[in-house]
Amino acid sequence: MHRMQIAALAATAALVVATSSLKAQDAGALDPFLRPDGPRCVPLDAITKAAKVATLTPEQFQFVRALYVAIPPVSHELPPGDHAILAVDGNNAMAALVGDDQSCARLQLTDYAVRMLFQVGEGENGKAPGVDN
Repeated sequence: MHRMQIAALAATAALVVATSSLKAQDAGALDPFLRPDGPRCVPLDAITKAAKVATLTPEQFQFVRALYVAIPPVSHELPPGDHAILAVDGNNAMAALVGDDQSCARLQLTDYAVRMLFQVGEGENGKAPGVDN
């Protein structure tokens, strides 16, 4: 079932990638979860009511953790959560780190970040084809 959820969300995210350039100032239904003045932690249930959500693979979880730490404002602490989700609403995508059925670390994803997230999920490593390292 997990792979089917990811595949269905991949199709939705592909639509996001193909049809939009995500803008940080307009996150649609995901906006309440991304606003700097919003709540620090949000129940997972609230996110699933606002958007299509899929649980990400362990590799994608680590990728999202790295993005969260690196993207401004840069975090100086390991972000909370033991798994990650991808939430998609229309032309907007958000990754959230989740633990204890809540997310205290969320970030809006650009179209290229969504593409990379799915590449990680497919096991790609960024190595050029035909190159042995």
